[in-house]
Amino acid sequence: MAPIDQWQRHGYLLLRNHLAADTRSDLEHWVDELAGWPEQPGKWMKWYENTAHGRQLCRVEDFVPYHSGMQAFLQAAPLGSVLEQLMGEPAVLYKEKINFKLPGGAGFAPHQDAPAFTTFGQSYHVTVMISVDPATRDNGCLEIVEGLGGHGLLPSAGDGTLQAEWVAQQSWKPIEMAPGDVLLFDSYLPHRSGPNCTDRPRRALYVTYNRASAGSHREAYFQKKRDAFPPECERKPGVDYSAQAAVYNLGNPIV
Repeated sequence: MAPIDQWQRHGYLLLRNHLAADTRSDLEHWVDELAGWPEQPGKWMKWYENTAHGRQLCRVEDFVPYHSGMQAFLQAAPLGSVLEQLMGEPAVLYKEKINFKLPGGAGFAPHQDAPAFTTFGQSYHVTVMISVDPATRDNGCLEIVEGLGGHGLLPSAGDGTLQAEWVAQQSWKPIEMAPGDVLLFDSYLPHRSGPNCTDRPRRALYVTYNRASAGSHREAYFQKKRDAFPPECERKPGVDYSAQAAVYNLGNPIV
């Protein structure tokens, strides 16, 4: 099935073994580097979760300006032609993150990304997920509801996640992936993931793009997020960030 046909029929596009072995190796090395970087206020953002194993790294964001390898990889637009075909025009980087889901890491509640992407008025985004480690049912691979990409907002629980009654009525499809597999999905595709019940990490790179005609908003997005929900090393004592952080913290276990 041609990529555009798979996209239109299923609401997502899964490219098996899409990245070359040397690129997969580079990505694994870069993810290890980013995990080891210390927190530095005003630079890359590191987020944590509380698990049975203690406080663990959950996510790293806003690292492109500080990591030459990742910057070159993303600026080279390895999926540029595919993105352009799916979006109907050239794509612009909106934001980047790595979800780590280390052993004992929690799952992500059912949600759509669109409610978190409305800050600057853009109406459509596509996320490129690149698997760094094997993603399986046991370690909390992504699960989606097939066919609902691009179909608008679904019933909400009020906190940005999806309504429990609606979630229970759906058929959720696990998307198991190998390192170097690439999954593309738009901001309306409902998705969730379970906890990592194994002794190995389930790391994945998530790179989100908007249409070029909507403008370039990456720097402004991260500044607004940093102001509303700063990483721990930038938080002011006694300030409750929970209310203003909601739009940036949909369905995840970050504390």
